[in-house]
This record gives sequence, structure tokens and C-alpha cells, in this order.
Amino acid sequence: MNHPQTPVSAALENRAYGFQEIAIAYFPNIAPASASIRLKAWIKDDPDLLLSMYKTNYHLTSRILKPIQVQLITETFGSPF
Repeated sequence: MNHPQTPVSAALENRAYGFQEIAIAYFPNIAPASASIRLKAWIKDDPDLLLSMYKTNYHLTSRILKPIQVQLITETFGSPF
């Protein structure tokens, strides 16, 4: 039996996400730990994004991202979908 696939939303739901959860969305083809390292490097390499994230009480060791932080990431890098 052939089931139609449900389309993936073009935007992330407005909620808190685990850092690794967002990292996996951006880098689905690598290990979760590597995806987190890569996303953290992207954030650190963008001074404007990093400053904006710090203003929302982000720390490089944060494991949970607030909705505003997720929004900043998607505005900077685009939707992961």
C-alpha cells in the first residue's frame, strides 16, 4: 500500500528546542554530537548572531534554546527544512 508523505513544515514551531535537536535539523546526515559542534561553530563564526544570542542570555554551553534564540538562528541561517 502506498502512503503519501506528509510535507515537512517550512518553519519551526515557536517553542523551546534542545540545542542538539536544532543541530540535527540543520545537519541531518552527520552524528548528533558532530551536528551540535558544527552548529555551535556556525554561531561562534557569526559575530552579529553571537552578540544577539548573548543578549537573550545564551551561553556556549546552553543545552536548551529559547524560542527567540531559535528565531535568531533561523533568521541568520534560514530554515533547516
